[in-house]
Amino acid sequence: MALIELENDLDELRVLLGASGYAVCRTRRYAREESDRITIVLSSLDEAMRDALSILGPAVQRHMEKSLLPFSWPSNAESGGQAGGFIQPLQLPSGGPDGVGFPVRLGVVGNGFVAFFGSQLDLSGDRIVECHRAAYRLLRGVLRLDVNNTEPQENLNDRELQCLQLAADGYKSEAIAAQLQLSVHTVNAYLGFAAGKLNAVNRVQAIAKAIRLGLIG
Repeated sequence: MALIELENDLDELRVLLGASGYAVCRTRRYAREESDRITIVLSSLDEAMRDALSILGPAVQRHMEKSLLPFSWPSNAESGGQAGGFIQPLQLPSGGPDGVGFPVRLGVVGNGFVAFFGSQLDLSGDRIVECHRAAYRLLRGVLRLDVNNTEPQENLNDRELQCLQLAADGYKSEAIAAQLQLSVHTVNAYLGFAAGKLNAVNRVQAIAKAIRLGLIG
């Protein structure tokens, strides 16, 4: 899917929802810095929307660790009931632009969400389901463009990603084992599995590939 097609599809969804702006974001659960855990990869946001998205970050991360339900903020929280329970409200300071987000998990390709901003959004149940389905397709297309169509052969699990992130931060196997309360043998096994899934010859190359793919920070 070409970039222009992605932008056209996003704009169609924006009009469908009655939104004034959109953002496609990728998330990195194990990034070292909080500011690196959400990255905007494609958007039509103005400055106020970008500021709102930066405030949203921690709440979105917490939500996505527990649920893949769409989420809304702040006054659109009432729309969750109107959408038949398909939307979960996030507790955020009021005053910024309202909006709705659609979480997406794509395994090794990457995780993220598609957000739409607007004060008069149409959040009917059928529309929410349709937009959430489209969000998966759109985020997959954006992330594939972002990594130049380079994908590992298999999905990395959370433990493999944790071990890779700590190794990227300079921790040796013994220190990783102590931090994650695992044996050194288990840590080395996770790093070995990760290297194999990334088609890397060693952990150094695996870390480099994982960073390039946006799996770790």
